[in-house]
Amino acid sequence: MKTIKKLLVSSIALLTVAMGLAGCGSNKDDEKSKAEDGKKKVTFWTWTPTESQFKQLKKSFDEKYPDIEIDWWRTAELSDYQKKLQVALAGGEGPDVFGVQVGSMLEQYSRFAQPMDELADKYMDGWKDKIAENVLNQTTTSDGTLAAMPVLTTSMEYYLYNKTLLEENGITKLPETYEELISVSKQLQDKGLVSMAMGAKDIWHDVDFFVYLANQFAPGKIYEAQEGKAKFTDESFVKTMEAWKSMFDDKVFQDGALGTGTYPDARDNYFYARKSAFFPTGSWHVSVVIPNDETKGTAVENDELGMASFPQVGPEKALATNGVDFAMCVNKTSKNTEAAMKFVDFMTLGDGQQIWVNTLQGTPVNSEIKIELPSDASETAKESVANIEQENKDSKYDRKLKYAELEEALGVAMQDVISGKDISTVLKTVEQTNAGIER
Repeated sequence: MKTIKKLLVSSIALLTVAMGLAGCGSNKDDEKSKAEDGKKKVTFWTWTPTESQFKQLKKSFDEKYPDIEIDWWRTAELSDYQKKLQVALAGGEGPDVFGVQVGSMLEQYSRFAQPMDELADKYMDGWKDKIAENVLNQTTTSDGTLAAMPVLTTSMEYYLYNKTLLEENGITKLPETYEELISVSKQLQDKGLVSMAMGAKDIWHDVDFFVYLANQFAPGKIYEAQEGKAKFTDESFVKTMEAWKSMFDDKVFQDGALGTGTYPDARDNYFYARKSAFFPTGSWHVSVVIPNDETKGTAVENDELGMASFPQVGPEKALATNGVDFAMCVNKTSKNTEAAMKFVDFMTLGDGQQIWVNTLQGTPVNSEIKIELPSDASETAKESVANIEQENKDSKYDRKLKYAELEEALGVAMQDVISGKDISTVLKTVEQTNAGIER
């Protein structure tokens, strides 16, 4: 009998300890969702906005929502961001809010997100009237779920140019054709300068370039190919890859471009260092043509910078590829959904949208928001922004492909071609990957 009593007492004691531990775990989860000062804490992971842009955004958000603390983590390297995000989300953790691009990235991480249309109906008044349907379609997954709220759209392919440096070297007209680009590149090289500082190390940038070029050889065909309705071994894609290779052979891009990242290498070590006159990039980087923090302390700080469309390379008119560059998801495991949605609303429909687009990081998704340039913006800056806004309106091609494995295979193939591999051979590999995708 004593033995039974002892076992009973021991069992009760263990149960009490277990319940106490469970209670402690619950309290810790609650504490994680609160800042030290009692504010609701919303964790936000991203690769954009920049540090200086976020300071402006956070200041405005804090004034509007003093009871919410945004705890953000950022890396400028998109690949590093995705690695960290993937590990955290797969483990049932991660931030309350996380940023995504449309296409393969959205498809990959959408299963970790709460349905955004349900959240928006509850927390964002009038959102459907302010955001265009075609923009919302880009953040809708293949199963019809609105997984993310679009925030900014961007387009490709453009290049930044240093007007001051060009004029110093006797160049007063920007190249509009590939032949003119080769000629200008030769002039710059004769002066000891690099023409275009390309970050070919980045698969995302390589694939952006391929999509842009492919629509100049067979408009729209690349989107048919990604759905298995055309083959990547077709002649138009061979010509696209040949055009890509020619930019290296013709010394339009610098030697060593394959080992150079877009950010920070090509930007900082070449363009901002005044070693190159041009820097291929996307519309988001038009932000440096107006007074900004990014170029302060660099060799181009006092130079006049502009942005122009990349010269036409193929037989068809060069049109920008366009798409939602940044969208926001709310984690399924978030304990602060309401506070998280206040942040999403601020960035999409509220003051955050105006503040961010005024930095020229992207084009607004909110139809009621217009870009406001500073009074001291140069004529070059005004022309650059006007050109991008018009090209965004005229664009009919998606910037991003849908499938991560296709983007990876295509990017590797592009790099292999620069390394000397046969174009037909690498495109066969891309087609094999494409044929094996489950759609």
